[in-house]
Amino acid sequence: MRTFLRRSAVIFLPCVAFAACETTDLNTTCTLVKRNPDGGAAIPILKSDSIIKNSANKDFISFGTTQCEDKVCVRDSAFTEVDDGGVAEGYCSRPCVENSSVGCPSFSGALDQSVRTRLSCRPLILDESALAAIKSKDPESYKRIFGQTTSPYFCARSSVAPDAGL
Repeated sequence: MRTFLRRSAVIFLPCVAFAACETTDLNTTCTLVKRNPDGGAAIPILKSDSIIKNSANKDFISFGTTQCEDKVCVRDSAFTEVDDGGVAEGYCSRPCVENSSVGCPSFSGALDQSVRTRLSCRPLILDESALAAIKSKDPESYKRIFGQTTSPYFCARSSVAPDAGL
């Protein structure tokens, strides 16, 4: 019986330790997508699309990417990538609660160490009252554009690139 208990403890303890570790896809690379006009699967946004090409220094949020657990992909105003003419990329995000103690930990602790890649909870879309007004006026359009989102807060990198001189 004693041997059985020891073996059970050896098997059980790693399982408990593993269950305590939360895996996340926050801050992993994803493709920005847009609604498909025919109602099918979302389609990738290309770097050559005017929404990306002509809108430098703006934050983008894309709902529906299958690469992210919460189906949210963000491209902040300071996001940089190689312009190879392909799809526009960002990083996986999720809704968050402002001033929450949970925060927005990345899949890699190394990304959380850099000011340029650390995520924080900040507003990326219209405020709560504007979202509520749109939802009450046209629930179908709201659902198509924002899904179930009722808050403007999402995990995102800083909206301003840090000054290297300071």
